Amino acid sequence: MDVIKLKSEGPQVKRWQHFLLGLDYNQIVADGKFGPKTHAATVDFQKKHSLDGDGVVGEKTYIKAFYAGYNNVEAREYPEKPNFNPLSGNAARAKIFGNFKYKPADDGSDNIVVTDDWAQKNIVRVEIPQLKGVENAPASGKVAFHTLAAKQLQALFAEWEKEGLLHLVLSWAGSYNPRFVRGSRTNLSNHAFGTAFDINVPQNGLGRMPALVGQKGAVRELVKIAHKHGFYWGGHFTRLDGMHFEVAKVKK
Repeated sequence: MDVIKLKSEGPQVKRWQHFLLGLDYNQIVADGKFGPKTHAATVDFQKKHSLDGDGVVGEKTYIKAFYAGYNNVEAREYPEKPNFNPLSGNAARAKIFGNFKYKPADDGSDNIVVTDDWAQKNIVRVEIPQLKGVENAPASGKVAFHTLAAKQLQALFAEWEKEGLLHLVLSWAGSYNPRFVRGSRTNLSNHAFGTAFDINVPQNGLGRMPALVGQKGAVRELVKIAHKHGFYWGGHFTRLDGMHFEVAKVKK
């Protein structure tokens, strides 16, 4: 891998810029030109990983980047963010999907126990025919989801199928799951509201660079359509979560 730095140009620079964009350094553009903004983002990345912040991408920086998910294979463009933001915090989610009473589970896990009848009133079984036969998905294709977003979940999978992209959905890892955000004991997960689902977990683990287009388990080609249907992709979070799609806009 070539050493790149301020004023470098070419495909190696563009690959590096795509990597930085995936880590939410959104001030840069993947244009293949190592300018001041790419330099500043590189310095910040180096300092966060206990390197001298000289802005020169050499062996030590590539090694740190590798463990952060960098792949030198030509990275297809990272999906653009949508023109809407994810719902942030318990109150914003409860305002749309309803508030519920709960208590932390007794087993010390991230799980919670819902103590009122919110789930009975709001969580429904939604039939997604496209999930039948997908690894770990219910054989019936019916999954638990919030009633307000059930139709847009169906519409999302239907359009993925229509566009010939369904083969990219390799495995299912659930939807409604009463729990906190991983590592928190205050912030509820979107899964607790029945408004999120996870797919292709082995290739898009939490905190890892999501699989590249053409690699097994890549979901990047699914993201644009997900945005169209009001879903926000976890690959755009600061803590990368490429397996994750959550409702940010309820479609009427």
